[in-house]
Amino acid sequence: MKRKFEKPEFTATAMSFVPYRELSRGVEAVLRNFPVAPCIPVMTRSIRWMLEGMPCLAIDREKRQIMLDLSPEREKELLEFYDRYEANDLDYFAIRPETAPFLYAMLDALVRNRPEGLKWVVFHTAGPLILGDTIKMPDGNPSIHNETLRDMIIKASNIKARWLEKKIKDTVAGVEVVADLPETTLVNFTSAGGTGTKEEIIGAINGSFEGLDCLTWIHCCANVDWSLLTQTNTDVINFDAYAHADKAALYVKDFKRFLERGGMIGWGIVPVSWELLENESLDSLLDRLQKGIDLFVKGGIDEALLAASSWIIPSCETVLMTPDQSDRAFELAREISRTMRIRYGFET
Repeated sequence: MKRKFEKPEFTATAMSFVPYRELSRGVEAVLRNFPVAPCIPVMTRSIRWMLEGMPCLAIDREKRQIMLDLSPEREKELLEFYDRYEANDLDYFAIRPETAPFLYAMLDALVRNRPEGLKWVVFHTAGPLILGDTIKMPDGNPSIHNETLRDMIIKASNIKARWLEKKIKDTVAGVEVVADLPETTLVNFTSAGGTGTKEEIIGAINGSFEGLDCLTWIHCCANVDWSLLTQTNTDVINFDAYAHADKAALYVKDFKRFLERGGMIGWGIVPVSWELLENESLDSLLDRLQKGIDLFVKGGIDEALLAASSWIIPSCETVLMTPDQSDRAFELAREISRTMRIRYGFET
């Protein structure tokens, strides 16, 4: 039976990919704005750190692409992967300091100068659908379309998340870990021309969370069939509430069942496009958020349950913003969180 988790009550956090290039600035920006639920800031465009331990990788240096190659001579790699996975050999899939210095810098900061009130630590690694959609086979097709590679990718995503959960819990005592496995390309599978059935998508997502004993989180910034995600085993569904709150509210009955079984919602209310953000204020974003909440309540969701089950977050990664713009998005998320916590009686 899945255990119950503490409710966030409008706690703020962020997605991990950020534009900061100095480790100290990235760590400081996260801890200053999200001391209760800091994310591990990812300060690289490379995904190599997510792929350590994954077999059959091939790099086309001219095209600067990572591919998955199932040619016969790679079979031993695949067999070793499955042996290590079945043996639960988490250390084989460890992320090294040289590929992810940001991970170790944040963990070190949390140990040396633990924020007052720290409850959660959020990590990000790729969900299986986005990973398999992004990494191609040599023929140019997404690797998720190959049955063998699909199974391997789901397991690789899963065991990487399990290693991260253990690493954080072993390093930072007494925190709840949040596993964010975003599926930002989910619309590619759920659109009219998509290639995944509902059962396959739910199975892939659930497979990536198997064996985790932490809070699980899915981010999708596009507008999709939200009933699909409410049927997965995830604990938190995070959507772009700035752009899509009204569309998500069309699935209010599905969200109602999701919340009543213990699920939570991440309101991505702060836009991460500067063209949008520069014209917004704390008051305008609070008004937009409250209207979204009111739509859900009008549809039959208990307001107290919804408020207790709500996270505040920027609408997506801030990686395409400048560092100063990212600072502004983080600050607004922090202030929205504080205002909503006061408004709903969670904080004085």
